[in-house]
Formats: sequence, C-alpha cells, structure tokens
Amino acid sequence: MMSEDRPSTSKQSLQFATELPSPQTTTFENISPIKTLNPYQNKWTIKGRVTHKWPIKAYSTATQNGHVFIFDIVDCEGSEIRITCFDEIAKLDSNHVDIGSHYLISKGSIKEANVRYNKLNSHLEITLSDASILKRYTNEEQVDQQGPPFTPINELFHLTNNTLVDIIGLVLYVGDIIPIHRKDGSQTHKHVMKISDLSNSTIDINLWGPMAKQKGLELKNMLSNDSVFILALCNAHVGYFNGKLINITATTTLHINPTFLEAELLMLRGKDPLLVVPFVAETIHIDGKYSRMTISSICERMSIKPEIIQTTLLAVLRFVNVIDQNFYYAACPLIVNGRPCKKKCTQQVDDSWFCSRCQMTMQNYNYSYLLPLKLQDSTGTLWATAFDEGSIHLLHKTAKQLCALQNDVTTTETTSLVIKRLLSRHYSFTLLVSTETYNSETKMKVTVNKVAPVDFKAECHALLAEIGRLSTQA
Repeated sequence: MMSEDRPSTSKQSLQFATELPSPQTTTFENISPIKTLNPYQNKWTIKGRVTHKWPIKAYSTATQNGHVFIFDIVDCEGSEIRITCFDEIAKLDSNHVDIGSHYLISKGSIKEANVRYNKLNSHLEITLSDASILKRYTNEEQVDQQGPPFTPINELFHLTNNTLVDIIGLVLYVGDIIPIHRKDGSQTHKHVMKISDLSNSTIDINLWGPMAKQKGLELKNMLSNDSVFILALCNAHVGYFNGKLINITATTTLHINPTFLEAELLMLRGKDPLLVVPFVAETIHIDGKYSRMTISSICERMSIKPEIIQTTLLAVLRFVNVIDQNFYYAACPLIVNGRPCKKKCTQQVDDSWFCSRCQMTMQNYNYSYLLPLKLQDSTGTLWATAFDEGSIHLLHKTAKQLCALQNDVTTTETTSLVIKRLLSRHYSFTLLVSTETYNSETKMKVTVNKVAPVDFKAECHALLAEIGRLSTQA
C-alpha cells in the first residue's frame, strides 16, 4: 500500500524545503478550511496546528525500501486531516514539524483516508511530494487555539475497549513508576495517574514503557511542587482492568497545559469541584415537585414510574442548536382567554397563516422560540427544549430579535457569538419533565421553563449547612 502511494522524490525536495522564503515574502492565497478540500481540487492552501506526529519509520516492500513520516493538523474550525511524507521529504519534515506549531500546506495529493487506521474527523488525507509546500506560520496569534472534540470522562464508561478517544483533565495524582514483568520474560514500566474533567468525573491513566519513565517522572515532579496543570491526551485507548481506564501508547500525544478552551476552564476551576458542578442537595418530593435533581436521578425516576416532574437542575450548557433558523416557529398572535395562543401556524397558498386552534387565517405571525439545548452535570447529559419562557431568560433576546441578528450582515455581533458566550457556563434550569408517545414509542420530554445564573456563594452556604446537618445527626 505504501509503495502505491509513495511519491517520486529527489534531492530537489530536500533543497526546496530548506530554502523556503520567509513568511514576510511569501504570499499564500485561497486559504481553505480543511472541511472544504476534495480529491479533485488543484489549487489550495490550508493552515493549521500540528496536534500529533509519529516518529519517522522505515518500511520495506517487495520492490523498495524507504521511510515514512505522518502527522495530524487541525484548523481554526476544528477540522482535522492527516499528512504523510515519504523518504527524503519524511527525513526533512520529521525534524522541522513540531507539535503545537502552525503550518501552511499546499500542493499536496488529496485522497480518501483509510478509516481502518485514520480515526480523524476528515474522510481525506494528504500526501506531500517534492512539489509541495510545508511552511511554519509565525503569526500564531491569528490562529484559533481550538482543540479536538474532547470526550467527557463520564461518557468513557459506555465505550468499548480499544476505542480511540481524545480527553482532557486536571491531574489529581501521579503514582510511582512500577516495573511490570511480561509473560515472555521481558520487563516494562508503568506509571498510573488520575485526572478529572469538567464533568467532575475521574479516570486512571496508564503510561507504559519509555513514556512512563520520561513523561511520568516529569508529571510527578510537577505535581510534587503543588502545580495545578492540565493534561490533554489525543489518540488514547480505552481499556479495562478492575474498571475503565485509559492506556497511553506510542501513538498517543500528550499536551501539558495546552491553550484550549477546556484547559482554561479547568485552570479556573482548580482542584475545587464545586466550581464545576454545584452542590446538589437530596431531592425532596412535595406534591409532584422535586426541589432539585441530577440528570441521572431524573432519568432513573422516569424509567421506574413515568410521571410529570417539576424540578430544578444545576448543569452546564454544552450546546445550543440555532442551525438553519430552526430555533423558532410561526406562532399564532391571537389572544385567547387573556393569553397569546402561540399555536403553530401553517402557511397557506396565498402566503397567509392559519391557526388550527383558533380556526382563523391571518397575514402575520409571531416568532416563538423552539430551542434545543444540551445540558450536562456530573451524572450525564440531557437534551431539553426551551420555548419562549426559558429561551428569553437565557438569551435575553426575543426569537424575532435573534432571527434579525442572524440575517443582519452589517453588525459584528453574530448569532454564533451570542451562543458562544453562553456555552460552558453553569445555570439553574427549572424543568418540566413528562413523557410523550410517538409511533407507539414513549419518550421522555424535557421542557425548560426558566433559566437563571448559579449563585455559587449560596451553593457553598447550602453545602456547609448540609455538612453541619449530617454531622449533627451522626
């Protein structure tokens, strides 16, 4: 397979790569997002940050021998792609490509990726030849420090063994190096760590072999100096030994204190989990109302006995779906019994709107929110729908205002910026949980009635009061 994809190389490739002009004198046009590349594209340039590189390796086929070097990059939109170099180009690039640095790449061969070995979010990969350009980009402040889509630790426990994942967390513990004797008589070494992420879940990390001696000792020294540091792992393997764990292999990349958004949030939290997942008191059931519940307790309660639950949930807002203007619907503006009808209207042939509840036809409608939200706490994730009441509390804008903002090309405040300011923050969600049946299938329906910021000071006082109550009972 390597021999078929191997480009022709010459001494020119080595000279070309070492004599690249400086960024100030080189003009790169048509910088494309990685996701827009296709195998039929000739002129393109991509710009991204190296997230992982493998050591240069020798290969041998029936007809030839050579070397191969592979590295991955990610652009500012979070799209990834794998780059492969052969022979002289591989020897040169392996010394000039650094993890975390940014590069401009063009004039490579684009082909379909082998999904058996390539687990990136792109279905393509690039092979560089002697005509390709690989150039370090010095204006790194212009490149967004966006990391890969990290998997929350609490979701790892549902994955099968040997699944490749990217995770990030704050290091809580680094053990001593442990010698391991294999069945064949050889010996290796293992280092065990423990990390915690924004889901307030923890998991053990196993470092093996030379990495255990090098990185393990470095991390242990950092932790012994009372340093608070973040560790990001790319291409780590999910494993199992007396519980789920993560194995670091030769293909895994470690980033210490990366400049990702998740790392900044973890640094702000420090080792105090109260700043990530607020205190959750015991649920109190009074006339069908629960004072507070977690996501897992909501799901468990509804699975045992479907009912209507009114409760509050302290959770992080992970995702808001405002794609393709599906966040609102045409609502009936008529007043029924002193309140707006808000029934969804259907458009007629003459562009008028008909309300089936009021049996009336009208020329205009009201914009009403129908906003899908993804919520997360320390026990799991939950999809909920916010109508006008909950959405206006969250966005501080009406659906009509948000729609106008989405279509306004004269303002710098875009819908994505409005949503971005809300994500990864904690809120107190007032929920109405019920069930609905569709196509003979019963599903849980969660509606957000109210959204409020979390008062962390009050949560700490509530925690202290609960500790005092428990200690008195003891």
